[in-house]
Amino acid sequence: MEDSGQQGVTLPHTEGERTAVTQRSKLGGVRERLQSELRGRYTSLCDGTPAGQEVRSHSLTHSYVELLITEGNVQWHNDRHAATRPVRPPSDMPTANEEVTIKLDDILKPPLSPDRPQVKTVLTKGPAGSGKTESVQKFVLNWAEDRANQDVDFLFVFPFSELNWLIGRSFSLSGLISLFHSSMTSESENPGLDLSRSKVVFILDGLDQFNLPLDFESISVESDINKEMPLPILLANLIWCQLLLPSAYVWVITRPAAANFIPIDFLPQQQCLTEIRGFDDTQKREFFRKRFGDQSLVHKAIALVMKAIALESSRNLCVLCQTPWCCEMLAAILENTEAGECVEIDTLTQLYTHFLLVRIGLKNDRNGEHSESIREVVRKLGKLAFLQQERGSLIFSESDVKECGIDVSKSSTFHRLCRPLFTGCEMYLEEMYRFEYTGIQDYLAALHVFLTYTNKRRNLLLQPTTLFDRLKGTFRRATLLDLHRCSVDRVLRNTHGTYDLFLCFILGLSTTPNQTLLDLACLGKGLKVTGSKVITEITAEYIKQAIKSEPYPQTTLALFRSLRELGDTSLGREVRRYLTSESRWGFLLEPDQCWELADMLWAGREMEREVFREMERLSWMHRMSMWGFWRMQTVLGDRHWQVY
Repeated sequence: MEDSGQQGVTLPHTEGERTAVTQRSKLGGVRERLQSELRGRYTSLCDGTPAGQEVRSHSLTHSYVELLITEGNVQWHNDRHAATRPVRPPSDMPTANEEVTIKLDDILKPPLSPDRPQVKTVLTKGPAGSGKTESVQKFVLNWAEDRANQDVDFLFVFPFSELNWLIGRSFSLSGLISLFHSSMTSESENPGLDLSRSKVVFILDGLDQFNLPLDFESISVESDINKEMPLPILLANLIWCQLLLPSAYVWVITRPAAANFIPIDFLPQQQCLTEIRGFDDTQKREFFRKRFGDQSLVHKAIALVMKAIALESSRNLCVLCQTPWCCEMLAAILENTEAGECVEIDTLTQLYTHFLLVRIGLKNDRNGEHSESIREVVRKLGKLAFLQQERGSLIFSESDVKECGIDVSKSSTFHRLCRPLFTGCEMYLEEMYRFEYTGIQDYLAALHVFLTYTNKRRNLLLQPTTLFDRLKGTFRRATLLDLHRCSVDRVLRNTHGTYDLFLCFILGLSTTPNQTLLDLACLGKGLKVTGSKVITEITAEYIKQAIKSEPYPQTTLALFRSLRELGDTSLGREVRRYLTSESRWGFLLEPDQCWELADMLWAGREMEREVFREMERLSWMHRMSMWGFWRMQTVLGDRHWQVY
């Protein structure tokens, strides 16, 4: 007679069944420990608390605003040295409903269409400040809190900024997992856990921050995750993922300038590109509602952005607020603006200058008791930012901070602009830090270079290659024009886009509004180096000549942005010349580049309806795809000649 206590229970009889049960049991325990580790790392973020108050942290779950994420197409993933791409025929002109938007949690989900292949590697690109890293954190947190993607067994995050510290060393995939996720350390040494039988997601965040090219040429057929290989080869092998761990899904995030570091041949699947484009108008409003507890500030922020459009006095502010971080900076500025005080922001440098002064408490405290010590720390942070930018690093150690004369334990200003690096990686022997906000490192580095020039007439960007160059730099005082030209040259030489924002800030700091703000805060006392009209014109011409000879569209866009920051009024004419230049016909503008270019033209009111219609008649398809032209049309067409 059967034991009633055993009714309904099926025991494993074969060795294979017993192994499967053991695997599932072991998997569940390790998965829970990994989720707990990731929850501790990503639950909270610090916000832009003004100086004089305790730094607040807020729940990412409650503060995150869903971003505009659209589906791209590998067909337009251009290589820097690509030949002419085929052009889509006019009959294939996209329509509005073809622009596919994607929910963050669905970014690795299989396509709905049965005739489309499964995507195993997804490349997501977006400009600085568009919310890429925050999206990664929210995606990870949703999995760790059992909110989404519960079919995923393991999720591992490898930030490229931290991988830079491992350059020159060899690793196995299991070893890299153990290094970045301490909860997996003992399990990676235990062969009882087989990752090849699990659904695993790897997130590689910040490809543009990696200081070495990924080595796709040296990839070999290798399926042993315990075999060590040089880091660039290991990462390239992982991204391709058909070899090293066929069951893995890989999500790579980068700025557009570095998107082509992954050759198109290694992204064979269709629809494996996505774009994070920041906020649309509805999402801007939602952000301000979540950001402010005071509803009057919500209305004030929205009114400021909408007023800029209606009066056409500062359309650029509306464009800037498409990026979440610019919305955060504007919110912090408005919180510290007295009732009735007018805030004029028209350029990226103005926005960062206002924010810096609010953040460190100098906006309304020019002669306070601690003001000079604050200014001194800011100058030292500028030196630190410039040194790290020269090294190509976004993270730095406590020793690096001390070398610049900053005492971490005593400086509240340091902690308002920098934050500790919370990571599961156990390779660091001391506390590691990074600048809290996107672009602050670029701004402080530019401020350091600019103040060094104004105070000592030294050009820190000059890199002499001969003895004659060194002697010339010793006996000849640098000029503002030298500084501008060296900044432009840095952008032309760097393929990662590392100096794109830096160039904007150097040129922006040369203009009167920003120097006035810094002078009033006594951060740059007696600044009298505003570029004369002649210097501005010569610099603008130098940039325009660089545009003519630069074939790479992403670098060209950076140069166009710098013209806007300099206050040049010929952007529309230069864009038209660039698009019609026959020497540039071998390089198609990608859709996201067309979108950014159209935003710049609209913000500057330099593309009238008649000129746009001429563009349409000319059909400049030698310079952009039909999809890209449609993207430009959505900005410069009838929709944006109307007030929202």
